[in-house]
This record gives sequence, structure tokens and C-alpha cells, in this order.
Amino acid sequence: MREATVQIEPCDCTPSDDNTKRMGMTSFPEWVQSQKLVSQLAERLGDTLTEASARAILALQLEGPTPERREQLAARANEGLLAKEEFAEYETYAQLRGLLSILQSKARLYLARPGSA
Repeated sequence: MREATVQIEPCDCTPSDDNTKRMGMTSFPEWVQSQKLVSQLAERLGDTLTEASARAILALQLEGPTPERREQLAARANEGLLAKEEFAEYETYAQLRGLLSILQSKARLYLARPGSA
């Protein structure tokens, strides 16, 4: 089976935050709400799986920031020092990683059901 790769581009979204120089916990409620929407989307998509789509989802891998870059962004986020562009990069990766994780879990459950594989 061929492995698919998804490239992550930072979104150019701007959090609704009065602080234009730094991003930190002030953006947390918006992030939680968007994570809920991502989870709901994943749940709905997971309910439409077929054997072929489940296998295709399991083959997906995200290309995003390197582990070192993710660690750097996380540290800056914890300190409340993220620039808008860094916040968008960090949030985009986190949301897509969460979406893919949920979909891959659903795919594994689907394929583990009797008579589905």
C-alpha cells in the first residue's frame, strides 16, 4: 500500500485577541472551541468509513513542523510569547494532528469489527 503524505501549511487566520504581538492563554477559549469542532467533524467522518477509506486513513502521515520546531513552539506558547504566525502554525498542526488521530482511531476500530476486513 502506498503511504500518503499531507503537507501542513500555516493558516493565515487571526485569533480574536486584542494582543497583536503575543499569543498565549488569552486565546485558549477560541482554541478549545475549534478543537471541539474538529472532534465533531472527525466523529462524523468516522461514521462514513469503508474498508478502503479506513486503510487509506491509516496510511496518512502529516508533514509539519519538525519535532524540534514543535518543542520550540510549545515552549514559547507556555511562556505566552508566540507571534501571530507562530500561533497559527502551532494551532494548525495541533488541530490537524488531533483530527488525524481521531480518524485513525476510528479506522482501526472499523477494521477490527467482525466482517469488516
